[in-house]
Amino acid sequence: MSLTFENDIVGGTDEAYTNGIRLTFVTPRNDLPWIGRFARRHLNWLTDAEDWYGTFAIGQNIYTPVEIINNPPDPDDRPYAGFSYVSVGISADRGDRLDTWALDLGVVGELAQADDIQRLVHDLGGFDDPAGWDSQLKNEPGVRLLYERKYRFGFESDLPFFDLEMDVLPSYSFALGNVDTSASAGLTLRVGDQLGDNYGPPRVLPALASPGFFEEIDGIGWYLYAGVDGRFVGRNIFLEGNTFRNSPSVEPHRFVADFQAGFALQFQDVELAYTHVFRSPEFQGQKGFAQFGSLTLSYKF
Repeated sequence: MSLTFENDIVGGTDEAYTNGIRLTFVTPRNDLPWIGRFARRHLNWLTDAEDWYGTFAIGQNIYTPVEIINNPPDPDDRPYAGFSYVSVGISADRGDRLDTWALDLGVVGELAQADDIQRLVHDLGGFDDPAGWDSQLKNEPGVRLLYERKYRFGFESDLPFFDLEMDVLPSYSFALGNVDTSASAGLTLRVGDQLGDNYGPPRVLPALASPGFFEEIDGIGWYLYAGVDGRFVGRNIFLEGNTFRNSPSVEPHRFVADFQAGFALQFQDVELAYTHVFRSPEFQGQKGFAQFGSLTLSYKF
């Protein structure tokens, strides 16, 4: 079970992708529910993996413009938007390669309750009241179908006085849906002690990430990691607005890059991971890179 919390407060801002939260449950290895067994039967021709995991998640993303005290908000800035969703997925682990298929179903707009959540948090924390939520994207069902492949090449380091493990994780993914249609590719480098047979901590989409499973260890394990990924964007509802109705919108950049670095610390069956992300401008007129932090706490039952 993993809880991931992402927020831009670490960058001293309250704009762009301002908050994301995701609760993920990964089944034990090869202990799949009926829907997972059905998916495995129809997907096993794509991989020779012996180990399969099912994934279930719920989450919410919140997006706001730079000046949240303005009402109406700046029409040239990104619109207010929220996305609440449930996700089901399945992953096939070959040891050196992980294939993941997932389906996200949710809602964009007032029904996502992003406005109520942000107002509550700002009220409790004594922050400025976000005044422009009346102009948020309109209600629309949100669908995203995702495929991701991640490789893992591990080796021992030859550094003097250090007995460290290292691995390189190249990956690519495709997303299709009215919420997000895109193609991504990235590379992550990890170095540490007791990396284990996993693929790094989970993240909130559209970041390249793993389901978040890991093996229990004796004592303490840790690793540092850094990576970069690039995303070609075909459609981003949070920038381009509602699919079939008029709504606020801005002109998106069709290529977006993420630069990230972080650490993970594991003690027996508990893991804590933090990632700091710099994201290139996502739309025309956005000033500079956005930055946010991603914190994940995971527990293996």
